[in-house]
Amino acid sequence: MSAYALTPLNIENENLFFGFHDLVAWNSGGDKILALRIDDMRTPPDGIKPIDTGFIKAGEFIKLGSTLAYNYPQGARQQWIGDSNTYIINDRGTDTWISKVYDTEALKLVKTLKHPTHVITNDGWAFGIDYARLHRVGGYGYTGLADKNAANNAPADAGIIKHNIYTEEATLLVSIKDIANFETTENIGQHHYITHLLLNPKQDRIAFLHRYKLKDGGETTRLMTIGTNGEGLRCLSAGFLSHFDWKDDNSVLIWGRTGSNIEKLRGSLIYRLLPSGFIFYAKKIIKSLRKKGNKTSTGNSGFNWLLISDDEQKKCETFAAGKMTEDGHPMVCPANRDWLVCDTYPNEEGIRQLYLYQYSTNNKIELGRYKMIDDKPDISKAKNALSGIDPEVLKAFSIEKMAFYRSGLHCDLHPRWKGDGTAVAFDSIHEGKRLIYSFDVSEYLNIKTS
Repeated sequence: MSAYALTPLNIENENLFFGFHDLVAWNSGGDKILALRIDDMRTPPDGIKPIDTGFIKAGEFIKLGSTLAYNYPQGARQQWIGDSNTYIINDRGTDTWISKVYDTEALKLVKTLKHPTHVITNDGWAFGIDYARLHRVGGYGYTGLADKNAANNAPADAGIIKHNIYTEEATLLVSIKDIANFETTENIGQHHYITHLLLNPKQDRIAFLHRYKLKDGGETTRLMTIGTNGEGLRCLSAGFLSHFDWKDDNSVLIWGRTGSNIEKLRGSLIYRLLPSGFIFYAKKIIKSLRKKGNKTSTGNSGFNWLLISDDEQKKCETFAAGKMTEDGHPMVCPANRDWLVCDTYPNEEGIRQLYLYQYSTNNKIELGRYKMIDDKPDISKAKNALSGIDPEVLKAFSIEKMAFYRSGLHCDLHPRWKGDGTAVAFDSIHEGKRLIYSFDVSEYLNIKTS
């Protein structure tokens, strides 16, 4: 535990969580924080039993509704609409994913929309993706609806949907097919999909990840951006790319490795000509030899935090070298973009680190360390949660591992800022149940609080 002030935001004997690291969980007034309430964190979402949606205020969880559209890493994409006291959240309709708007002052549902929402601008333009496809390919999707384009590697009628929550105008901003054939060809891989949409601070561009499966059993990720008007599609980088955030309006911070020998091989003509079976087993042999030869090595060979410019130059430079040395979930402070908060994945002892980083001083400040618990998921209840996942994806993982990653026991800290920069919140299970915690970090950013 940290020596600094750590405040659990949950009331006693509740399991509550928020989800991902890319959204501000507090309202603009700073007195409410969005949350989801669950009965049993050992059970993966089954598409049958809904969970509660609402907010925490003064130590009390106030329920406003429920949802069937959620996963533990990213929640239900619940988020405040601008500076209002209304929020939008995903749910499941009859045969499609939808979103709903709740008013936290009137304490009621005020609107149901025909499309899901991943991110939303302050003036009500929402952008959603196909969560059934995400679930099928092993991503952060939702259980309960079939992927209507399962037989299509790069569908032309699915992609990023843009819709207005006030007028209900809707259009396909860009299709998966357009993305899969941008500066490459869709035939290079299978099961193309889009994930991790994120607006820049100005809210005129969206960064996202384009991923597709390879015949060697691996996956390639492309970091891409597009204007909220559908113009200016760019591919900034490709390779093994992970979590990211906008550093500012014109550059993206991301963990990854690009230009390695394996990425060069996958992009070559000889790779395309070789049979899938040969590539798959050759890859397994190479991995085995690498492990034997690197038993004494440490660190993340070839991986770094990268800062990439969102322009035609696509300038790429190493970020926080020697300070931020492993993958995690960053969020740049919306009030002062010189600062970010991030976490790490668990080490060999199951401990995750939470820290602040200041870009101008290259200074890293540890806030705390939090340990995983040894509980196991309820395998008997995992069947529905794994239904609809592509068989090839299931082959890569044991049922036990898949059930763990889909359950609430898989709890990354996913730190997220308060809008004014005075505090950060994160999810954790180190005390034996799923809780949301808050840190007062105003002294580090020299922000005066009343």
